[in-house]
Amino acid sequence: MTRPVCGTCATPGSVRDGRPWCGTCRIWLVLHGPTGQWVSYAEHTSRDRAAETARLITATARQVTEHLPRVHRMLPKGWTARPHQGIDDAPYAIAIDAPDGVIDATTYLHPPTDTSGWHVTVHNRVTGVGFPSYTDGGARAASFDTVEAAATDGIRLLCGEIHDLASRRAR
Repeated sequence: MTRPVCGTCATPGSVRDGRPWCGTCRIWLVLHGPTGQWVSYAEHTSRDRAAETARLITATARQVTEHLPRVHRMLPKGWTARPHQGIDDAPYAIAIDAPDGVIDATTYLHPPTDTSGWHVTVHNRVTGVGFPSYTDGGARAASFDTVEAAATDGIRLLCGEIHDLASRRAR
């Protein structure tokens, strides 16, 4: 076994109980393949998780850019759609807004991941409530095969929020 150099403190490691060890950091070392550095098991897992998050962000940004023109063609007059990333290091979504002054709420179309289709959520800032679109007959978030199906559902949900707000104002 070649003598590892700790990726955390850059000191030469040793072998302890048959495994690579950094006496300075007092950690067992494992080789992180993508970077070629010897790091702790926790750091190895953290780096893999960060790489997966970066892959997901890149994939959702690409999907949003690719599908946004299709959503624009479906919008009612005066409505807008735009790319949206809620916070840094979060996946991208397509945000759909009604015209200014109608309602302070947004529908989000979340691109598919490896295990699901498009998901739809609504955030109503008037009531402070956010919720996903549900399937019929159960409390499971709906998943849509196409962006058009997701956009249709998202627009329907946002129209429902507008109707609910109008009926509350009429009282």
